[in-house]
Amino acid sequence: MKYQYYKPAILNHTKLIQYIEGINDRRCFTNNGPLVRELKERLEAYLGVKNLLLVSSGTVALQVAYKALGLKGKIITTPLSFVATASAYKWLNQNLCFADIDLDTLNLDPSGVTKHTSLSCDDAVVATHLYGNPCDIATFKRLSLRFENKTIYDASHAFATRYGGKSVLSEGDASVISFHATKLFHTIEGGGIVFASNEDYKRAEKMVNFGFDHQGQVMEVGINAKMSELHAAVGLTVLDDIELMVEQRCEMVEHYLTCLASYGIAFPKRQEGVDRYSPSYMPLILESPKERDLLCDMLREEGIETRKYFEGLLHKQTAFTRLSVNLPKAEIIENRLLCLPLYMDLKKADITYICEQVVVILNKIRQKRLAEKTC
Repeated sequence: MKYQYYKPAILNHTKLIQYIEGINDRRCFTNNGPLVRELKERLEAYLGVKNLLLVSSGTVALQVAYKALGLKGKIITTPLSFVATASAYKWLNQNLCFADIDLDTLNLDPSGVTKHTSLSCDDAVVATHLYGNPCDIATFKRLSLRFENKTIYDASHAFATRYGGKSVLSEGDASVISFHATKLFHTIEGGGIVFASNEDYKRAEKMVNFGFDHQGQVMEVGINAKMSELHAAVGLTVLDDIELMVEQRCEMVEHYLTCLASYGIAFPKRQEGVDRYSPSYMPLILESPKERDLLCDMLREEGIETRKYFEGLLHKQTAFTRLSVNLPKAEIIENRLLCLPLYMDLKKADITYICEQVVVILNKIRQKRLAEKTC
């Protein structure tokens, strides 16, 4: 394969070895060690947030956030997200409900939340900043005040997104992020939660360490969700170069858009009021599922790997079929999304070539379709 869909950024070997040697010298491998504390402090400073809790995965981060916020009713979430957004709550044997999306941004539509569901003060809204594009944060704030419920953002795609002059991770009662190796910033495996309330942060801090408080007393039921020193070492190594990576990948995305914009290819609409988008994905919206599948297959034949991200809506997955609901907007977009390669090794000439192949292939597909219609 000439162009993979994604390659994690190469780690600075020298820096990583230095961190690992320090871990060995201290004989401290986990349990909120010095590197975990350093990573927390440096991430809070870089992102401009408070109450950041580091954990072992993005999925666990969702589960801990749901528990720490004391959610008791149903969560209302999007059908267009990675499965963990929904399954993390279902895993806790809690009530789950899907609402429709906005056809422009592809994010959870606030009007869909109120139209297809009945909100109460016990319920919570869980919205994903899909592809790093922020949700309609202002409207969700108004809904939260009106119904006195919680808002949680799955910000796994939005590490570098800035909205209204600040990190999008500072929005909501909690913002959850994944640090998986496929993400812009990663610790190989890991995740984080940014809480609006220090009280919620302190509660979650106990939960991720079996429920122990600082005196070693088990104050409530918890789990083991701690991040290890080794994973923190990887995060610190990546963080040293993160701003350069963000800038370079922003340039890559803009070059994609420049190359493809004049060919009538659709993209998710960018939310207004955003200072910077997290350059995590390069999604296209194709005219039909068949066109998406043909483009994917034909690009692969040319040595270009893509990803059907996401394929299938969550409310139609076997695990959630009992939650059947009519979501007409989401079904319009179903199986029409395709993400192009985006990683640090790509050069401007590579992106130009990929775009040329996309255009050539789409022209062939559409010309053939038109010929079949006229026969």
